[in-house]
Amino acid sequence: MAAFGVHLGTCSACLAVYRDGKTDVVANDLGDRVTPCVVAFTDHDSTVGAAAKQSVVRNAQNTVVHVKRILGRTFDDTVTQEYVALSQVKVLNQNGKPVFEVLFKEKKQKFSPDQITETIYKKMLETAQSHGGSGIQDAVLAVPNDFTPEQRNAASAAAGKAGFNVLRLINEGSAAALAYDLGQLDNTEKFKVLVYRLGGTSHDATVLQVQNGMYRVLGSCFDHSFGADNFTKLLQQHLATEFYRMYKADPNENRRSMAKLLLNAERCKHTLTTLPQAQCAVDSLLDGIDFHTNVSRARFDSQCNTVVGQCTQLIQRALAEACCSKEDITKVVVCGGGTKMPLVQRIISEFLPSSEVLTSIPGDEVIAIGAAKEAAILADREGAELEIAEKENTFRCLSRDIGIETTEGLEVVLAAGTLIPFRTHHIATLGPEQTSFRMVISEAGEGDSTNKLAKVGLDFNIN
Repeated sequence: MAAFGVHLGTCSACLAVYRDGKTDVVANDLGDRVTPCVVAFTDHDSTVGAAAKQSVVRNAQNTVVHVKRILGRTFDDTVTQEYVALSQVKVLNQNGKPVFEVLFKEKKQKFSPDQITETIYKKMLETAQSHGGSGIQDAVLAVPNDFTPEQRNAASAAAGKAGFNVLRLINEGSAAALAYDLGQLDNTEKFKVLVYRLGGTSHDATVLQVQNGMYRVLGSCFDHSFGADNFTKLLQQHLATEFYRMYKADPNENRRSMAKLLLNAERCKHTLTTLPQAQCAVDSLLDGIDFHTNVSRARFDSQCNTVVGQCTQLIQRALAEACCSKEDITKVVVCGGGTKMPLVQRIISEFLPSSEVLTSIPGDEVIAIGAAKEAAILADREGAELEIAEKENTFRCLSRDIGIETTEGLEVVLAAGTLIPFRTHHIATLGPEQTSFRMVISEAGEGDSTNKLAKVGLDFNIN
C-alpha cells in the first residue's frame, strides 16, 4: 500500500506518495503535478481544477476560488469580511458562518467553505486512487503553521468526508524541512533552518531549530496581504498597458478582459521560471481585437523589483523574533509556487549569502512531499522502530501569541511556538482599596497583536 501527503494551498493543491522507499508527486488526470483549488458550478455539473479555473472568465459569479482563506472562520471574522468584499461569488451569513450562493443545475444553491474544500479533497482522492488503488487512502495533511484549532478541525473533517484516512496534520514549515530530510539522516546534527514560503496570496517565514531529529519553532512571521499573485498582477497591468499602447483601447475598463489577461499573465509567469521569454496570446481581448506580445524575464524582473523586497523584509522579521542573525542560518528551504521565480531565489540567496538555499524540489511540491514522508512513518511503511521514535518525539506547541490585554495593547505571556502544556505566572499590581479585578486573556490574530482572534475574561475577588 501507499502513504500519501496532501497539501491544499490557497491557489493550488498537490499530492505526493511514498512507496517502495521513494517519494514523488502524483500527477492528476491531465498530467499536471499541481491542481488549481477552484470549483466551478454550471447548469449541468460542477468541475474542479484546471477546467474550473477557465470559468473565472465567463462564469465568475459561480466559480469559487481561494476557499482556504475562510475555511474554519466565522462570517464576522476580519479575513472573511475582506474575502466577501473581493469575491465575485455571493457570500452569505448563515448562522454566523459564511456560505457561497451559486446557480447550480438551474437553481440557487448554498455551499459552505467546508463543502467546497471537501470537493477539492475528493479530486485529490481520485488522483490518489488512480495511483494507489480504490478505497480509503492513508494521508497526512499539511496546513499553515498559524492555522487555528477550528481551521485544522475543518480541514481534517473535509478530507475525512472526502474519503481520506487522515493520520495527522503537519505544519507546512515542518513538512518542507522534512522533504529534504533535514536532521533525519544524522540525529547528532544541530543547526538552524529558515523555511520561506511564498504562496499565491500569502507568504511566511519560519526559523526552525533542528536537533536530535526534531524541529522546534524559534520564530515565525506571517503576511496574508502579499503573495505570488502580486507579481502576477504587475505582469497583468503591464500587458494591459501594452495593449493600450498598441490599440488605444483600455482593458482596465472591462472585467472580462482583465480576467483573460490575469490568466495569461499567470501562464507567462510560469513560463518565465524556466525560459528567458514568454509569449502572451489572447483571442478577442477587447472589442474583438486579438492580442499577441512577448515578455522577457528581464522586463518582468524589473517590474517586480518594486515589491520583491517584501520577501526579505518578512525573513528579517522572523530572524528578529527567533533572536537569530543571518549567519546563524545554515540552510534555507523555499516552498510555495512563488519561490520558483528565479528573482525570488536570487534575492533570498543574496540576503542570506552564508546559507545554503535548497531549491532542488519544485516549490509547489516541497510541502506535499514532506507530508508524504510523515505519512510513511505514521502508516508504518518503514517499520515499527521509526513509528515508535516518531510518537515519542511529537510535541504540541502554540501557533499564535497568547497574552493579557492591557491599556497599551496585548502583553504577550506565551509566545507562538511555546511547547504545551506550559506553566507561567504573571504579577499584577492592585490599588490599596481594590478587592477585585478582571483579566482578559487573548489569542493574537494574524501578524498583529492588536487583532484578537479569541479571548476569555477572568474575574478575581480578593478577600
